[in-house]
Amino acid sequence: MSYTITRNPAFNSIEITFTEKPAEAIRNALKALKFRWHNVKKVWYGYTTEEAARAAIDGATSEPAESPKNSACAPVKANRYGVQVGDLFEASWGCEQTNVNFFQVVALVGACSVRVREVLPKMIDETPVSPMSADRTYKNTRELLPAVRSSVFIKDQEKGDLKRIAPGYDKDPKTAALNCRFKLKDYADAYKVNSSTITVYQSWYA
Repeated sequence: MSYTITRNPAFNSIEITFTEKPAEAIRNALKALKFRWHNVKKVWYGYTTEEAARAAIDGATSEPAESPKNSACAPVKANRYGVQVGDLFEASWGCEQTNVNFFQVVALVGACSVRVREVLPKMIDETPVSPMSADRTYKNTRELLPAVRSSVFIKDQEKGDLKRIAPGYDKDPKTAALNCRFKLKDYADAYKVNSSTITVYQSWYA
């Protein structure tokens, strides 16, 4: 089964057309994003982003057909890129100053998508570089951390926003999978932290 996503500028919405009736898991995933079925146009329509819609459809498509209680297979512990619940992702961004944000995986969704929320891991070292910058080292324990009170990037800090994982830009496929990422905004990607600590450069205004 394939599908097509088109934008309807008249209603500032997106419309999804399937070549056949989508499975119940896909329909439920779309309903969770507040999509509705248009019985006349024969499309699913909603007001989220195309990226979120694709992540929901592909995630539901990748999920097992049987529920865990009826399947002999153990629950999935990691996705296609080896990402697990508790993994930390880091994003550095900014022009006139360097901002750093951390995000933690709180749920796996299919083979390629995850739910993440913004967190603040424990800082264990700080080395000043200038009066308004420093190299800071944070601890990565993979224990679930409390969500920060508010986030510029994450709308649902309780359940976590749905993000689609993509490989890094490394030429070697294994290295690219290890350095996987997800998009926050057009100007910022978050990359997986693969060590027990991470040192980042941060700067700020007085």
